[in-house]
Parts: sequence; C-alpha cells; structure tokens
Amino acid sequence: MLRLIFSAFLSILLATSLSGVEYDGEKSIIFETKYDVCIIPPQVSEATAKGIKVVDVVTAKKLYDQNSYFYDAREKRHYQKEHIKGAHPVYFDVSKAEFIVIQLPKDKDEKILFYCYGETCANSYEAALAVRKLGYTNVYWLLNGFSEWKSKKYPIESN
Repeated sequence: MLRLIFSAFLSILLATSLSGVEYDGEKSIIFETKYDVCIIPPQVSEATAKGIKVVDVVTAKKLYDQNSYFYDAREKRHYQKEHIKGAHPVYFDVSKAEFIVIQLPKDKDEKILFYCYGETCANSYEAALAVRKLGYTNVYWLLNGFSEWKSKKYPIESN
C-alpha cells in the first residue's frame, strides 16, 4: 500500500512543471513557481538604512502627481500587459545577475519611484538599491506595488 501511495505521489510530482539542470553529471530538479513571490522579502528597515524612502500607495500617488519618475520592476510580460501610466520598465540582466534601469534622469536629485508586485517582491527594492548606489538621492520604493495602485483606480495604461 505504501509503495502504491509513493508511486502515485511520484507520478503527480513528475507531471507538474519541473525542469532539470545538469551539473557535472548531477541533475538538479526545480519546481516552477509564480514569479511575483519572493522567498525572502526585503525588510523596510533595511531599505531605509540604505537611503531608500519606503512609501505607501497614497504617497506614491502624490509623487506621481508631482511628475516623479516611475519604474516598473515586474516581469516584462506583465509590464507590457499593463503598468502605471508613464512608468518605464526595469530589466533584469541574467548574464550579470543585476537590474538594468534605463531612461534615468540626468539630475540625481530627481524623485524616482520603483514598484513591482507588492511587499513580497524584491525586484523593485533591488532596482531601487542599484540606483541608490549610482548616487541618486530621492529614491522611493512603493511597498505594496502595482496591485494596490490598480485597486485604487489610479492611472494605468496597457500596451
């Protein structure tokens, strides 16, 4: 009976989205997970200690109304589907394992805000941190991300 249960479990496991990578004859198998969930989400205290201003959606809307720069750190396909109106995409360079932010303002004192899926997503935090390290002084991180912005019916656009 135990063997039958184990065989059924193994069959179900193998039928799910698995991919394998081989390293020197040793094969590692991983599960595909939703991209918008981070294993270890960044901490607000860590962000503020590194000079990133953590904001809620109401404050983000005020920054938007002041024509601040907005950057979307979600997956490209989600950005293309819809994003905060006027936001620029942030790209992840897999070869260098770093976020690439293009179309940055020349003035390093401009207000720039990064967002992604929400509090459990580290993409926007990592992108904000990368820009902060470049010397930008007014870097903001929208903690609750695109979903809360959208739920408030704030401006979004689709491609």
